[in-house]
Amino acid sequence: MVAVRAVKVLAWAAPLAVGATLMCIGIGRQWTGSYDANGALYSTAARNHLRHGLAATRGGQVFNAGQLAPGDFRFYAHHPPGVSLAIAASFAAFGQREWAARLPFVALTLASIALVFHVPRLLGGRLAGFFAALLLAVQPMVAFYGRMPDHEAPAAFFVLAQAACYVHWRAAGERQWLALWCVAAFVGAWFAWVVVLMPFLLLGVEWLATRRLPARLLAPVAAGATGFASVLAHVALVAGGLGELWRALALRAGSQVAAEGGGVARFGMLEFLGRHWTYFTTAFSGVAGCVALVWLAGLRVRPRVESLLVGALAALALVNIVAFRQGSYVHIYYQYYLALPLAMAAGRALADLCRGRKAVWFLLALWVALVAGAEGWVKLAAIRGKEFYLGQMAAAPKLRQMTRPSDRVLILYEGHRSLRQLAYYADRNITQVRTLADAAALWRRGNYTRALKLIEERDPLVEERSNWKLRIEAIDLSPEGAVLSEVAGCQ
Repeated sequence: MVAVRAVKVLAWAAPLAVGATLMCIGIGRQWTGSYDANGALYSTAARNHLRHGLAATRGGQVFNAGQLAPGDFRFYAHHPPGVSLAIAASFAAFGQREWAARLPFVALTLASIALVFHVPRLLGGRLAGFFAALLLAVQPMVAFYGRMPDHEAPAAFFVLAQAACYVHWRAAGERQWLALWCVAAFVGAWFAWVVVLMPFLLLGVEWLATRRLPARLLAPVAAGATGFASVLAHVALVAGGLGELWRALALRAGSQVAAEGGGVARFGMLEFLGRHWTYFTTAFSGVAGCVALVWLAGLRVRPRVESLLVGALAALALVNIVAFRQGSYVHIYYQYYLALPLAMAAGRALADLCRGRKAVWFLLALWVALVAGAEGWVKLAAIRGKEFYLGQMAAAPKLRQMTRPSDRVLILYEGHRSLRQLAYYADRNITQVRTLADAAALWRRGNYTRALKLIEERDPLVEERSNWKLRIEAIDLSPEGAVLSEVAGCQ
């Protein structure tokens, strides 16, 4: 009896231990990793919540740093505010440190691993849950980007929470699961837009499985829609309207060239697919992917609800990838949600391999999972070993020396990257422009106290441009000075 209990505990504890270990390696690293500009952005907003108070920020994501008056607040309206609020709570509890900013997302990803154990266990048994949770934990996409301060980890949790509530409701019909599903749909909308799609997808699962739609299943749809509407109302309140949000949605839908961080031309479908293939092979285990294909090949004999649920999660992931074709660039972590159906499909395939057979088949399935983990470790090490934004990190102390905390700093920087790390570590209120004419026009409005120019010092030995040194120079934006600078730049 004790041995049986130990095995049951190990089945869910082992994947959680693996996930926690992988995500906590280097958890205190400064914002110098892949897409750690997100961490700097949301940490700045979280710091402002603590510095000025929620009554002043009204829960909005104030993304400019420094000593700000309420009239100086600039709000980030592209995403719901739940991420920065979660970081603010962690900062309040543990201090303003990088590991504290990542901690809520580690916790949410561990909760997702637990749910990826729980849902397959309900539908396919404990072995299916064990292998699914283990394969999710070892994916490089999850082990690295699962701790990133952004919307992926919370969205995955609330999506899986809705799936778990649906499975429980379908099995027992109890109202409590429907109520929890509504809560997950509403609260999840305050962390990520994509969460509101899940009630609709689960409606599709129910209809395809039974050819009927109980009226009570409209409650989670209404809850998600209400959450979505409440976030829109909040954005309109703090940002003075929805104009910035609509511009952001147009940008992220690929209807215009990305203005921040992108190139100069939009890419075609072949390049779009090519980039995503490269990202997939970089951040996912090929072994796990092949095992998931084995499950897909035998789809006709799978339990229907289980296969439909995996299909719903895959549809959610694909909608996110296609909808966020962002001008002239895409991000690797847009594929994050693919980890959920991949892990569940591969986990069920390995469980089927050893179910009802001798122990040697379990050892074979476990060996396959360990090979996938070893492959994931190699790929994770490659992702973790890359450094970015070192130029901004080195320039931050210099900017602090040249400015006061209360300064409104106008920075002319012709580079294509945002200056999120510079703003966070220098803790200065900066506005970035890319042309001298724009800088002069803003300066004439009289809203700025310092004008500086960032100059990249090209280093042929450094391949990553964001790691080039940045030289800071004061510039004269008076009409005469701007003209002289323009002439000098043309020579």
